[in-house]
Amino acid sequence: MDAHANRFLEGFSEAGRNRLIGDMIHQDLSPGAYLFREGDAAYGVCLVLKGAVEIVKVAGTSEKVLGCFEAGEYFGEVAVLDGYGRSTDARAKSSAVIATIPSDILFEVLDKEPVALTLGLFQNVLNHLRRTNDLFVQEVVRKEKLSLVGEMASSLMHDLRNPIAGIHLASDLITMNHDDAETVHCCTNIRLQCDRVVAMAGELLEFSRGESKLDLVQTDTSAFLKQYLTLNEEYFRTTGIQFSLEADPAPIEVDSMRLLRLVQNLVSNAVDALSGRVGGHIDVRAQVVDSIFYLRVQDNGPGIPDAVKDRIFEPFVTHGKKGGTGLGMAIAHSVVKAHRGTISFVTAAGEGTEFTVKLPQNSECAAVVQA
Repeated sequence: MDAHANRFLEGFSEAGRNRLIGDMIHQDLSPGAYLFREGDAAYGVCLVLKGAVEIVKVAGTSEKVLGCFEAGEYFGEVAVLDGYGRSTDARAKSSAVIATIPSDILFEVLDKEPVALTLGLFQNVLNHLRRTNDLFVQEVVRKEKLSLVGEMASSLMHDLRNPIAGIHLASDLITMNHDDAETVHCCTNIRLQCDRVVAMAGELLEFSRGESKLDLVQTDTSAFLKQYLTLNEEYFRTTGIQFSLEADPAPIEVDSMRLLRLVQNLVSNAVDALSGRVGGHIDVRAQVVDSIFYLRVQDNGPGIPDAVKDRIFEPFVTHGKKGGTGLGMAIAHSVVKAHRGTISFVTAAGEGTEFTVKLPQNSECAAVVQA
């Protein structure tokens, strides 16, 4: 894109515009490269000529993307005008070309331009600050919500221990006195479901604290899906939806309980989406290819609404679910991240959605997924 077309230069006189363009400093950025980091000196206003740059605020080990600027837009004017250092990071979202107008040149040109132009620039700064304040308030509210969730989860963990221990003991006693296959099968399911309840409460507590402690175990894709089927047979029968579970046998090393929870979230969301639709089906597939464990959940539902598509993995984002907390997909994302994997989706209106989870086959090949 020609620098003349950038929004920042609108309103400048021809002489002022030519002076600014003549003194611009151009930089090429590869995806993920940083233009500047928080605390750096504000040396100028940055114009995006090609690609996209995201503005990132880092807090501890987490980060928040505050905005994204594409070709024709500009950023960094606030730090230039107030004289302080950069308050955020700026990182290339894709390959990008940035033109920077040095601060001293900008002030020299503004001094010769009409006052109305400077006032317009300050108006844009105020609008930018208002958007940033809104994001800050949203983040504060989100943290308050997570704090409340943590308190609730902690209370649940405390209150569940004794009843769950009693149920475990009772199922063990039943098995000791009745060793027929059906009774053993039912008691095994009781214990599994108890462990599942405790794991869900613990997972919620860890998520509220920004933690995710894995208990990796050796299993295989077939055994994993078989366990999922065992825990959800009755649920499948009540939905009226056709389910297909398919696995290519291969060894894997995962936190089975957390991964079962992830699949349950994806499947239950698909079931909700298919509610009232005739001929609904959900396919769950597991396989290992080139040391990567692929887990796919596909449905033929209406697709993910545009209203939540870009924020689906954020906490408290929900759409069209009665009683939904908006935490299911956020927790699923944290589980994948803890496994050093990735989760993505492809969706189309009226055609359905497919989620793909990619995890390292075991802890020794974790770098494969990140490559």
